[in-house]
Amino acid sequence: LSIVSWLWLYIASLNKYVAAVFVPLYGMIGATVSYYRVMYRVTITPLMLDCILHTNMEEALGVISWSLIVWVGANLLIGIALVIWRWRLKKPKYAWLHALVVLVIFVGYYHINGRLHQSINQRYPMHIVESMRQYVHLQQLRKQPHLMPKYVVNSSPDSLDVVVVIGESARADHFALNGYNRPTNPLLSQRPNIVSLPHIYSEYTHTLASVPVLLTRADSLHPEYQYSETSFAAILRNEGYHTAWISNQDLGDTFASFPAECDTVVWLNAGKSVFIFSEWYDENLLPEMGKQLAKENNKNLLILHTIGSHWYYNNHVPDMYNYFQPTTDNRVVTNNRHEAVLNSYDNTIRYTDLVLDSIIARMKNRCAIVFYISDHGESLGENGNWLHAAGAEETKYPACMIWYSDVFAQQYPEKITALYANKNNRYRTDFLFHSVLSAAGISVVDIDSNMNIFETYHH
Repeated sequence: LSIVSWLWLYIASLNKYVAAVFVPLYGMIGATVSYYRVMYRVTITPLMLDCILHTNMEEALGVISWSLIVWVGANLLIGIALVIWRWRLKKPKYAWLHALVVLVIFVGYYHINGRLHQSINQRYPMHIVESMRQYVHLQQLRKQPHLMPKYVVNSSPDSLDVVVVIGESARADHFALNGYNRPTNPLLSQRPNIVSLPHIYSEYTHTLASVPVLLTRADSLHPEYQYSETSFAAILRNEGYHTAWISNQDLGDTFASFPAECDTVVWLNAGKSVFIFSEWYDENLLPEMGKQLAKENNKNLLILHTIGSHWYYNNHVPDMYNYFQPTTDNRVVTNNRHEAVLNSYDNTIRYTDLVLDSIIARMKNRCAIVFYISDHGESLGENGNWLHAAGAEETKYPACMIWYSDVFAQQYPEKITALYANKNNRYRTDFLFHSVLSAAGISVVDIDSNMNIFETYHH
């Protein structure tokens, strides 16, 4: 990563006039980025750019301090000193050749490895360029029209809260609810009205591909619906639900349009990046969830997008909740003992258990239903595979569970009966769209009944 900065500075220093402008500016911008990285644990991302462009003067002044001015000023002085030193040097012979060689080295180094390419794009200075590119792309995607699927309202409840929690990298076979031999669900296992679905299959093993399928009518036969149709949020909003998207995740370009379908969008991770290792906890979703419920709307849809069990695992679990020991101590997954990786991963599952139980606790006295489904699973060393996105078999079985309140069960006993009858069936993640709508008494036209967990029976 330092090599990239060195290449930029070297090519700028070939001409003293370019150096006089570039070096101090490079240092000041870098100093500003590093200051907020150290002091606030945030960095430049597309979401951060969105916040910056839509902030007001009062908010902007709130994050400017004397320590920032001193930090940037010190780096500016260093830049000026370097420029003075450069002006005392002679122009190198064949400067154009130097520039050409450096450019070739930069392009080759930048594209030599996919993971390195991604990592460079998440760090200074390339992350500013990449974030601007992604921001423009996301804004374009948000403006693309999506059609609402035709649907039928079978029943319209006077009061209902639907909560959809989108997990991250959680495996079904690491939930104690499904028979895992470690206590990863100490709270949910004691909570009544929990129905775990151990046989959910995800065709896709990375967030960008899996989340649109969770939100829309898209399935393996009709993947094009994710590009042309709205999510279930738009349908419920159309039926009078207050809809809120509360995210602790990155915004992917494949699902950029769906948060905009909600009445309220809250980004808790505006300056977070999975390539920047810092504390990033899903408990932060809970206060925002409380704010939405405090609005006292009769019908609510809350979509909570979690960071869950994404690598680096330790950054997503507060130290006090690291139950399994020892944990990892190296951010390169293969540089850790397998036992440590397993412990750190299971700690994220146990922490997810805490977050889900806290969500349920807020809903238990309401007419409510909570869906939890991870976008995909995770490889933990099987056949030499780690993390996800490579299509390994173990990453295709995400954790999934449904909780319902006593009030919901009293009003819709037939749905609960069907849920228990279907809980051990094998479903693709396609079922979520239809089941969320079914919980609210809605069905889309020409639905495949096998996708609705609240109405179908299999023997």
